[in-house]
Amino acid sequence: SHFYSPEEFRKLQNSVVGVLGAGGLGSNCAVNLVRSGIRNLIIADYDIVELSNLNRQYYFSRHVGQYKVEALQDVLTAINSNVIVKIYKDKLTTENIPEIYKKADILIEAFDAVEAKSMFLETTISLDVPKIMVSGLADTLRTKKLGQNLYIVGDEHSSVEDAYPYAPRVAIAAAKQADLALSLLLENTMFNEVK
Repeated sequence: SHFYSPEEFRKLQNSVVGVLGAGGLGSNCAVNLVRSGIRNLIIADYDIVELSNLNRQYYFSRHVGQYKVEALQDVLTAINSNVIVKIYKDKLTTENIPEIYKKADILIEAFDAVEAKSMFLETTISLDVPKIMVSGLADTLRTKKLGQNLYIVGDEHSSVEDAYPYAPRVAIAAAKQADLALSLLLENTMFNEVK
């Protein structure tokens, strides 16, 4: 890709991005990452694509009835046949997150439910990798850095359900997560603190 220097491109090709959830945020974010040169992803979600998901998730009618992770693997491979997408059809828990995502250089939280977001935070707080969460889609989507390795995209007030979680809002939040992930992996971030 002519956007990156050879070193940057190599860095993206060698980075492993962990995406937790393959719904609206996770599917859109993963597509943005793969289009931007990320080749290695770890994605877990136990859910199946339903017709009602097609209003905001990066799936097609032919995927209805498939596991989201398999459908997403299909989409990502169609964008770049060289991607390596490790998929897990597990419900993510405090126990399995460290194991499933142990090779990830960065973690992207893409859950809908507030309880799952809290669980993500508790489980990964001690992991020494950047973590990018989404909290609230209602308003202006700011990105804030909290602590050493935690970034939050969103308004931090509304729940995902309060806002109209239709395609544009979800896609904007997911794109912001992907954009920040790329910045952090290339270390030319808008947050100039030293990691």
